[in-house]
Amino acid sequence: MGKPEEFDPRLKAYLHRGASTPPPADLEARLIAATRRPRRSWILQVAAAAALLVLAIGLGIALQRARQSVGVTTSPTPFTKPTPFTKPTPYPTPTASGPPYPLVGFSSMHMINASTGWAAGSGTDRILRTTDGGDHWNDVTPKNARLGNWATFFLDANHAWLASSLQPGSPTNDFSVEIYRTSDGGTTWLRVGTASAGWGFPAALDFVDRQRGWLFIKQDGTLQTPGSDTVALYGTTDGGASWNELSQTDASGLAGHLPQACSKLNPVFLSASTGWIPGSCGAGSGYFLYVTRDGGRNWAAVALRIPPQGTLTCDCEIGSLRFWDNQHGALVLDGAYQDARGYAQNFLYTTIDGGRSWQLGPLLPANAFSVYFLDAAHGWTLDAKANNLLFSGDGGGHWSTAGTIPSNSNAVVMDFQFVTPKIGWALGADSRGLPILKTIDGGLTWTTQLSP
Repeated sequence: MGKPEEFDPRLKAYLHRGASTPPPADLEARLIAATRRPRRSWILQVAAAAALLVLAIGLGIALQRARQSVGVTTSPTPFTKPTPFTKPTPYPTPTASGPPYPLVGFSSMHMINASTGWAAGSGTDRILRTTDGGDHWNDVTPKNARLGNWATFFLDANHAWLASSLQPGSPTNDFSVEIYRTSDGGTTWLRVGTASAGWGFPAALDFVDRQRGWLFIKQDGTLQTPGSDTVALYGTTDGGASWNELSQTDASGLAGHLPQACSKLNPVFLSASTGWIPGSCGAGSGYFLYVTRDGGRNWAAVALRIPPQGTLTCDCEIGSLRFWDNQHGALVLDGAYQDARGYAQNFLYTTIDGGRSWQLGPLLPANAFSVYFLDAAHGWTLDAKANNLLFSGDGGGHWSTAGTIPSNSNAVVMDFQFVTPKIGWALGADSRGLPILKTIDGGLTWTTQLSP
């Protein structure tokens, strides 16, 4: 077992990623030495609980607004009485007497550039947008959208999608997912289609342009076998108007099929044909990384070069998978092996050929489990023990402390992203809500823009 003082960063990383499998008997040791469960899986569990509470309180409203559908809407149809947001409600940087914090529960944030960005919270069914670098956040929530479990995707400053499902938590048998789209920055939204999912709830949306995208469906975790993750992938080529099931997990073991075993994070598509699903298998079963070359219909396992000290039977996972252009990207192999003290060792991998091959890079600093690279040179990682943000200017070869992301004793840093080497944001989480913080000096100092 590792040193007691190392428990805190492991626990933070555990909360940061979330547990996707039942806790083992040696939970304490696993938390200290190898607590690296996928962040998105944990957030989805929070989302499920939040959706259940919301639906239990307002079931009558939700059912009244729900549009039961058994097919697929093949052409965009506006709301019966569309309510455009011609005067968005501003959320200035809060003060002691300011407005209530607008985001709780599962949340996402995507800054397009130094001025424009989006934030979304599922527990409150709310979407915000800023055009002044986060000084003010405008409420651009589609008021007529069906309440429930929401997943969002923000392509650019104007185009965004929302998927809404009554599941999980609803007593109905309606597993349909309604799709909404905006092309004017959230001023108006249209219900463009309905995906007729047979089960599960929307875990993620992903688009590579205004027409081609994917809907990632996960089954309720309470219904699946421990150590497995049952998912389905739907695709659209008309901006979300119609959806076709492309693939789903099974236990056949056949070539081209997604295995049901192992936990799976949200898919990352580089183009209309090529995408990846990362994840972890746990219990010494290695990592999970599958690639598709035909838009999501067939999948193949990706083999990474394991560090010399590591083993293919590691209790490890793939995280931080991101491309910053059509050829260059990075990912992290968490827990490639444990050192003599029982501490997990995490490694950076990069690609320069669009993911056709991945090169083993350097070891990440201690207590660092995720990275964000702006380009091949500029990258950041987080020391989860002290919330210290570390910076690299040479592609991860060397790291230095940029600054500390402020937090209270209840808070963890859920996400961080940069749009220039100096300007970036962090999304936190504590028992009261999800703060958004900004830096304009590369992480040295931070200003809270939204706070609980």
